[in-house]
Amino acid sequence: MNDSKPRDVQILPIATNTKVLRARSQSRLRFEIEYALERGTTSNCYIIAADKTALFDPPGETFTTIYLEALQQTVNLKKIDYVILGHFSPNRVATLKALLEVAPQITFVCSLPGAANLRAAFPDNSLNILVMRGKETLDLGQGHVLKFLPIPSPRWPEGLCTYDQKTQILYTDKLFGVHICGDEVFDDNWESFKEDQRYYYNCLMAPHAVHVEAALEKISDLQVRMYAVGHGPLVRSSLMALTQAYADWSLAQKDREVTVALLYASAYGNTATLAQAIALGVTKGGAAVKSVNCEFATPEEIQSALEQADGFLIGSPTIGGHAPTPINTALGIVLKVGDNNKLAGVFGSYGWSGEALDMIECKLRDAGYRFGVETLKVKFKPDDVTLKYCEEVGTDFAQTLKKAKKVRLPQQAATPVEQAVGRIVGSVCIITAKHGEVSTAMLGSWVSQATFNPPGLTVAIAKERAIESLMYPGGKFALNILPEGNHLEYMKHFRKNFKPGEDRFQNFTTTEAENGCIVITDALAYVECSVEQRMECGDHWVVYATVENGKLLKPDEVTAINHRKTGTHY
Repeated sequence: MNDSKPRDVQILPIATNTKVLRARSQSRLRFEIEYALERGTTSNCYIIAADKTALFDPPGETFTTIYLEALQQTVNLKKIDYVILGHFSPNRVATLKALLEVAPQITFVCSLPGAANLRAAFPDNSLNILVMRGKETLDLGQGHVLKFLPIPSPRWPEGLCTYDQKTQILYTDKLFGVHICGDEVFDDNWESFKEDQRYYYNCLMAPHAVHVEAALEKISDLQVRMYAVGHGPLVRSSLMALTQAYADWSLAQKDREVTVALLYASAYGNTATLAQAIALGVTKGGAAVKSVNCEFATPEEIQSALEQADGFLIGSPTIGGHAPTPINTALGIVLKVGDNNKLAGVFGSYGWSGEALDMIECKLRDAGYRFGVETLKVKFKPDDVTLKYCEEVGTDFAQTLKKAKKVRLPQQAATPVEQAVGRIVGSVCIITAKHGEVSTAMLGSWVSQATFNPPGLTVAIAKERAIESLMYPGGKFALNILPEGNHLEYMKHFRKNFKPGEDRFQNFTTTEAENGCIVITDALAYVECSVEQRMECGDHWVVYATVENGKLLKPDEVTAINHRKTGTHY
């Protein structure tokens, strides 16, 4: 991903004595599944300048220079009293060091795990730290009394929200954010990025649904008029709607009939990134994820997650040829629990060797565990193709679990309603999508023209489809319309379950459309499309796209039609 696009810092007042500094980037900052929509991002920092001055969540090192320049225009750095950290990230250390050089008097305000991370990051520096456990307050003067709410989760054990009683602003850090970049400071046009908010939740919050519910409970008694989020527009117009959506999405995760325990530890963040991509895939596959960061979880928490799950995956780095102690502890608990009827999987990142993964796999096999996926080894930092592969691994693992758990029912005749719905026919098409180096395809027969001007169509896509994550607004795809006759070969091929990362186009002759997507040369016609909107409809997404280009390849052929006997399946 090209990361050379300009960055800037937007400074605006948002309440009494309160300003936001929005460090903006139009491009992705790094390979992370949460940035996959490539809408840019903002890293939001806040300042309350009352009798005392507090700074919230300075951004990462990619913004350090321009951020400090903007900050100096806003406040006297030598008069900053507090830096409040909603979470700790290693990429913030460069900015924190630069701040300390000009303002050594700063006192850091954070949770207990956050304090431990700070001391580890600054071993030679005697830092001033205030630890907030949930009952303390901080008075900045002029009515700005801050209340602190620890909101730990496996991904952010040090998570901390801050509430200003004067302005009724809740500084939520990671909660309620979205990765988009624009000039809009507030969410007054939030309808335009609802799907981005949902994607952000699915990537970052869904694996911690129980912790999200706990956070929502903690903030429910507060009189909040605005969420000062860590990323994206500040939330005021959609405050009630988004809060309810988080509650609904979290409840839906908990109520799923199949649960996967995702146990991991990460030395440099790479294995955690793999875990995040796998968790997204598991969620897409219709299973709930119980994410457990073994570096911070107690043995009791690990055992409880395993006992409640239908299957589990263990992710580990390799350090000095071995798995880190937290993973050895988790593996010991797995073997102690000893329920080898549960499906297992192993994944991880490594630098020079991957012995830890081989060791974990070997011990699980010796204990009689069956594997739902092949052991996944990734060298160094994962790229986009690897992250897409991880997503497919998670989806495949979830679907395997669901099939294993489902009780076979006697075949029943279709009802009159099901028979009637089944008579709705559609043309047989192969939908191909490509983004960067990631390319995939699916069989589609739920396709319909939707508009004349502009020419547009709708496509219904099941939520667990690999192609779904490429079909967000701005995405490109090609619709290959098959002719009657040879379409059966394509239907048989594209109806099968593909392995993660498997080439969908093997043994077929293809070419490339102008938008970069694959065109099947046997097609009757094809159209190149750009996704404009998508809507959640039960177990499918309905995507509306405009047609930008196309070609009739076989004018004398007839379009293949998919005839069904029932409306309960394709």
